[in-house]
This record gives sequence, C-alpha cells and structure tokens, in this order.
Amino acid sequence: MYQIEIRHNFETAHRLSAAGSPLKCMSIHGHSWWVTVTLEGPALDADALLVEFGAFKSAWRRWLDDHIDHHLVLRRGDPMGGAVRGVFAESRILELDQNPTTEFLAEFLFRQAEVTLASLGDCVRVPVRVTRVHVQETAVNAASWSIPREPGS
Repeated sequence: MYQIEIRHNFETAHRLSAAGSPLKCMSIHGHSWWVTVTLEGPALDADALLVEFGAFKSAWRRWLDDHIDHHLVLRRGDPMGGAVRGVFAESRILELDQNPTTEFLAEFLFRQAEVTLASLGDCVRVPVRVTRVHVQETAVNAASWSIPREPGS
C-alpha cells in the first residue's frame, strides 16, 4: 500500500460545552493546531503518483482557511455563539453537532478530507482513500481518527 501525508496548520479557538467537560475547557481558548491527512492506495498512476500533492494540498488548505482557520468552534446551540455574534455579527464561528473536542475534530476533519479528495475528480487517476486524520492540539495533546482496518491488512 502506498501512503502520502499532507500537513497543514490553522489557528482556531474552541469551547467545550458538554456538562462533563473540564471547567478550564469550558472557557473559550485557542490552539495552534496541526492536521495531518493520510491518503492510501494500492497502486500508482502512470506518472508514479498516488495523488498529486499540489492538487490535494491546494483544495484542502483552501477549505481549512475558509472554514476553520481563525474561527471559534462551538457545539451547535451553544449560547456562546449568540453572545459572540451579538458583539460582532461577522464573527467566524463553526458550529458542530458534537462537543468540539480534539477527538471529534479529528473525525470531522476526516470526513471533510474525504469530500476534498472526491472533489479532485480527474486529478485522482487511481483508487485512493483517506485512511487517517491526526490533529495536534498542543505539543503534548493530539487525537486521530482512522478507518477500521480490514481483516488481514
């Protein structure tokens, strides 16, 4: 199996709002996040490529810059979103269906990486899939989400 990794960073604040969240995490706080996407496929194309790095990087980084970089990430319905928008209506807020933990962000970004890969169309000439997204929240905290391995692989 061939694998490639694409890494990018973004600056984002979040707030955990679930009842059992640690108190310090219930305050709005930010991180300098790093996300690594792993793409995998069994064969290379005629140019000896799995996926052209530039095409995926450009599309992936554009999505990250437009949808999560310099955003406040909240759980949908968190009253903090309304409060922040009440002060500055143009605030960049990303609302998710779950508590925006690092673990959930890894899965969320995995799903978005799949959409990004599918959007490349003819740029992808061999079977390839997203197999893992690793999200580094701090120098010592990270989470990953990956597809389950098939038996024997």
